[in-house]
Amino acid sequence: MHILRHKNRWCVGITGILFFLLTTGCFSAGMRKPFFAGSFYPSDEKELRNQLSSFFEKKNVEGQLVGLIVPHAGYIYSGKTAGNAYSLIKDKKISTVFLIGRSHHASFIGVITDDRNAWITPFGSVDVDTRIVSDIVAKPGFRIDYRILDAEHALEVQLPFLQYAIKGKFKIVPILVGCENQEELELYANYLLPVVKKNPDSIIVMSTDLSHYHPVNTAQQMDKRFIDAIENNKFSSIIKAMKNGELEACGASAVFLGLSILSKISPINVKLLKYATSYDTTKDKSAVVGYASMAVYKDTKKTIEKKGGTMLDKKQKETLLKVARQTLEYFLAGKKLPELKITDPALLEKRGVFVTLRKNGELRGCIGMIIPSEPLIDGVRSMAIEAATGDPRFPPVSLKELKDIEIEISVLTVPARVSSPDEIILGRDGVIVKKGYRQGVFLPQVADETGWTKEQFLSALCSQKAGLDPDAWKRPDTELYTFQAEVFSEHDL
Repeated sequence: MHILRHKNRWCVGITGILFFLLTTGCFSAGMRKPFFAGSFYPSDEKELRNQLSSFFEKKNVEGQLVGLIVPHAGYIYSGKTAGNAYSLIKDKKISTVFLIGRSHHASFIGVITDDRNAWITPFGSVDVDTRIVSDIVAKPGFRIDYRILDAEHALEVQLPFLQYAIKGKFKIVPILVGCENQEELELYANYLLPVVKKNPDSIIVMSTDLSHYHPVNTAQQMDKRFIDAIENNKFSSIIKAMKNGELEACGASAVFLGLSILSKISPINVKLLKYATSYDTTKDKSAVVGYASMAVYKDTKKTIEKKGGTMLDKKQKETLLKVARQTLEYFLAGKKLPELKITDPALLEKRGVFVTLRKNGELRGCIGMIIPSEPLIDGVRSMAIEAATGDPRFPPVSLKELKDIEIEISVLTVPARVSSPDEIILGRDGVIVKKGYRQGVFLPQVADETGWTKEQFLSALCSQKAGLDPDAWKRPDTELYTFQAEVFSEHDL
């Protein structure tokens, strides 16, 4: 939101912003100026540093921090709330910050980013990762627009916090969304997913305020529903609730986009750090704005164990890949398979597993078993042979071409039935569709590889894999199951 406006309190409005942009030569191709310094936050470096220091307090969360949800109002209103989130990254090294916000002043379709070299604040410059920007701007729906970016405060106000908190240099990827269409946002999430995955030392910062200009009691009730939805991983419902007027959050689409990306990489947990309203500053109960800071983190090991299966370490993954290749070398040469002497309990645990073969990056075979029926190590052996010789889509793999083939293994959790397609998170979940004697399965990585929306994914699963009508997944007599997978390949290790 803008700096809060009450009945007798005006702050910088869009007219003033545009005047400022025009009179300061804002459209420089090389640097973005600090357009909101002196209004949303102090323009004096010393004053800014002192103010930020009062906002930070020691915070910790369990698990690996991968994202922050933070407000973007003037610091006097929401600075303390934001500081609770940024305290989690104080003195940490982070290479890249994906900075996501929702446009307040311009309506547009798609995503706007920035290819200028740096953004300036009273603390100095923050480099833009132009390499990543050039990658994503080539995707459908992504474009550059300095005018809209320079008139928007939601991203800029996060930079001083980041500069104050992060140890050493970091780069940003500005991402400004202009829509609240869930299907479009999921599509943009799929485009951004590979880029985020390639930058494991990154973090996603999502910028939003909550309800606007309701009596304090009403605001608190609305904000609680929003926070509960996020904490309970029901963030797919917030866009629908926004349309129905049940919730308010000016950056809901930014939050949805960021959480969609993160949930596709790994199961996530979200924890509320601090909630406040403008009443805490103004003491005016009649028309308040809500603010929340939240931490997004993954605890993959605990999640996978709860759903069925032990998380594998690097050595265990290397062993499975080695066994898979050795198995194919012996089998394709017509030799007796060597005896395995495996004592590791994790490799003797019964697990579902798929083995995928790729030649020069193209699929060459993929076979697996979903329901655990034998020890993991034996399953890898069996599925490696089946992928090489039993995939009806391809001729059998020859010993001669084996040297050109990369092996990928997907170790699965136990499938669990879902009551609604809304529970499915593309990129994280593999999905089984079942109706009568017909069933089909897609591994989690299919969503990443195709870029499909959820509807496209489920329709293809029904028609291409199960031999069902494309809309079968919409019917109550069709069963849907999800599972997760640890996916690793020879290229990764």
